[in-house]
Amino acid sequence: MRQLSTYNSYLKLMLGAGLAFSLLTACPSNVEEDPGAMQGSTDTGTETIEKQTFEPVIGKPGGTRVISSMSLPKTFNAYLAAETSSTDVTGLMYLGLVTTDPVSTEVTPSLAESWVIGDDKLTYTFKLREGLVWSDGKPITADDVVFTYNEIVDNTDIPNNFRDGLLIPTADGDKFPEVTKIDERTVQFKTAVPFVPFLRGLSDPIMPKHIFEGSTKLTAGKVSFNSMWGLNSDVTKIVVNGPWRIKEYVAGQRILMEPNPNYYLKDKEGNKLPYLTEFTTMEVQSLDTSVIKFDAGETDSLSLRAEDYDLLESKQEQDKFTIKNLGPATGTLFVMFNMSTAKTKEGKPVVDPIKSKWFRNPKFRQAMAHSINKEGIIQSIYKGRATPQTSHISQQNPFYNPNTPGYEYDLKLAEEKLTEAGFKKNGQGQLMDAEGHLVEFSLVTNAGNTQRDAACAILRKDWSRLGINVNYKPVQFNIMVQQIDSTLDWESMMIGLTGSAIEPHGGINTWRLDGRMHMFNMGNKSSWKDGQPTTYEPWETEVLDLYEKGAKEFDLEKRKELYFKAQDIVSEQLPFLFTVNQFSMVAYRNNIGNVRPSIHGGSGLNQINWNTDYHFIKE
Repeated sequence: MRQLSTYNSYLKLMLGAGLAFSLLTACPSNVEEDPGAMQGSTDTGTETIEKQTFEPVIGKPGGTRVISSMSLPKTFNAYLAAETSSTDVTGLMYLGLVTTDPVSTEVTPSLAESWVIGDDKLTYTFKLREGLVWSDGKPITADDVVFTYNEIVDNTDIPNNFRDGLLIPTADGDKFPEVTKIDERTVQFKTAVPFVPFLRGLSDPIMPKHIFEGSTKLTAGKVSFNSMWGLNSDVTKIVVNGPWRIKEYVAGQRILMEPNPNYYLKDKEGNKLPYLTEFTTMEVQSLDTSVIKFDAGETDSLSLRAEDYDLLESKQEQDKFTIKNLGPATGTLFVMFNMSTAKTKEGKPVVDPIKSKWFRNPKFRQAMAHSINKEGIIQSIYKGRATPQTSHISQQNPFYNPNTPGYEYDLKLAEEKLTEAGFKKNGQGQLMDAEGHLVEFSLVTNAGNTQRDAACAILRKDWSRLGINVNYKPVQFNIMVQQIDSTLDWESMMIGLTGSAIEPHGGINTWRLDGRMHMFNMGNKSSWKDGQPTTYEPWETEVLDLYEKGAKEFDLEKRKELYFKAQDIVSEQLPFLFTVNQFSMVAYRNNIGNVRPSIHGGSGLNQINWNTDYHFIKE
């Protein structure tokens, strides 16, 4: 029988079922650290969260863990990862200077053992832990940190999701922080102005300079970094600084990880972490298959859908597992319309101009919002285990505005909004625009997600009652990512973003006009160089301005006012038509000890040490 023992994992959480920016790493509490090592202010401009404690027990070396995923990584390069299937893996391989403890939500040391924040709130000086080593035996030094931030993150030729969060707005434009080496173990960051989220944001993965030096520059029209550590790489040669490295990758089947022998963290008795000898993610074709695998005892934990709860709840005692409801998830699920007016280099609009005119009309989007039957979705799909969603900021975030206006389900009101926008039905009950064009568009979501598929069916039914013909096109998730990020050739889409339950600035790349998550209106001047870029509405700039002001405001109540106003504007303009927020539910084997589920830890299970003496096998 396989032994399953304690492990320590770090999860970098990018925005939800698809794309994201929010970074969340986790650090166990049974480590050899000096709590007094941190100096200086760590004020983040948020309310003080009541401290929680969790003390894992000492585990035994050995054992394995198996989980399932509908998709394996698209890359093993942490800075090219743009979706959770990749970041769930790279987050186990790489650490940053700091991390956010998923239990206390405090910023805690990671590769850095301590830091000092200057009285001017501009200068941050970090001291790396002594003796840090890469998995290939090379020392981890300040040079790696400086190289990561100056050559990788602050590099517009490398399409990463991290730069947006570190660009600091000033009167002279956005400024990236100055990053300099003081000595082999000391690095200094200097921001142009005081920036509230800055410290928490320094969880960006540190990469090995000795591997990537010379690869980040544009040469002959290419940046070789952008093709390094892809799926065809020799995965056993990938260098890491986190708890896990890749042992084996079999496309379409599994990724097998083993402990990084040079990982710095030890438990209080000096035992090396992680304890596990193997950590496997197996690919499955559907969420239903994930449930079957867990129910059969082939996997050790599971994030549950509402229908999974109904299937598994009564089996907890007999099959020796526990289900925890962590409350509303931190992510969002929404429908968006492609508002881009960009044109290709051949002069072809990425979106049919007729349809673009509809999609850019706020009354059209408001009508569509009034036709979303959220309560019907909650009851029929989520079995009551979800809540209506009205804001792009998580309900568990201290900056969530509970009074953000929502859109009641009212098809009559939806028709009135359409009439105000110049639409009307013809004799056959089909909706026509003011120029006599039939209102018809495609709706895309990711194939294999039964909940989204069912939600899209409800939407299509109600939209047909408005006279709209919807061409439903579920596709593989990586195709959706390409449509959003590269080709821009989509019309409407149901997708989700993960959100932060701690700091709203994590979503800044959604509102930057050149941000990689400004999905509803892509094609900015910097990324759409070979064609005509898109145009923006004044409210898009206004939301960005509020976010930038919020990031520089240390007064809690004033910060709230700024983010509350941003939520009101987004609710009125509706770049995202929000649906519902399901409850985050996790199941895990009872033979796994040290489990402390937390909504701040991604799946709620990946942030702490695990301990057990055996692996459960269903008889």
